[in-house]
Amino acid sequence: MITLETKNFSEHSQEILSLRYRVFSLEQGVDPDIDIDGLDDDAVQILALDNGTPVGTGRMLADGHIGRIAVLMDYRKTGIGKHIVSYLIEHARNNNLDRVFLGAEISAVPFYEKLGFSRSGEDYMEANILHTPMALGL
Repeated sequence: MITLETKNFSEHSQEILSLRYRVFSLEQGVDPDIDIDGLDDDAVQILALDNGTPVGTGRMLADGHIGRIAVLMDYRKTGIGKHIVSYLIEHARNNNLDRVFLGAEISAVPFYEKLGFSRSGEDYMEANILHTPMALGL
């Protein structure tokens, strides 16, 4: 059974960073040093667990910036990513934010559009991957 839990980064950094390393570095070839940006301790961290085993993660900064959404390959297209992002959107609403925003990999734009996000700027390169800024008003 899949569950979502808010986690303290300092207590669960190993699980969170392991997921991100597997998805971003091993699959996408992103330099692991780019992932570690010093913002994790102050972010809301979500772990998706399959019977206690971490299979997905995401975070949101205090200003509503959603990022570091990572779901293990075997769990993609099961709705876990949607649930992680929806959970973070709801957290933003509960904390009276007026919008959430993110940088979507171009291949993920349709996924975020289905969740209500719209493109909000010019495409850009990050970690050698084309991204586009997207936002959702709350």
